[in-house]
Amino acid sequence: MIFRLVAIASYLVLTYSTVNRPVVQYKTISLKFKEERPKFSSKTDYDHTLLADGIHLFGQSSQPEQIQNEYFVFQLKNGKVIGALYLPHSAFYCFYGFYKQNSLDVKVVDSYDNSASDYIVDLEKYYPINQVSENDARILNTCQTNHQNLAW
Repeated sequence: MIFRLVAIASYLVLTYSTVNRPVVQYKTISLKFKEERPKFSSKTDYDHTLLADGIHLFGQSSQPEQIQNEYFVFQLKNGKVIGALYLPHSAFYCFYGFYKQNSLDVKVVDSYDNSASDYIVDLEKYYPINQVSENDARILNTCQTNHQNLAW
């Protein structure tokens, strides 16, 4: 699942004045994911590219289409990726960005409001799956059609 972090925290700071009376100060911290388009350059890190260009499928399970397991299907081309993450029989989210040293550094596009959030996927925590289903291909094609102008 993808969550957009929006948090506001307030905390109380007590200090003491010269007459030992407490002075109350409130501090507030506000956090939000940065939402911006990644900077693409023609330079990619070919020395560390472990996957060949093409279509790839990774999952939390070594078997495809297992309920409550997260899957990533994507196309890799010259160090750039476009793809989707999904749970079987649920919604999917498109992403685009870069492949670097066994990880995906991407922008994930919210299917409902088209906002984008930074996301890093450590592919070493997932199983590579050799069989891409018709459904995987359909999801990937949807993301390619909708976001190829941002990815390539």
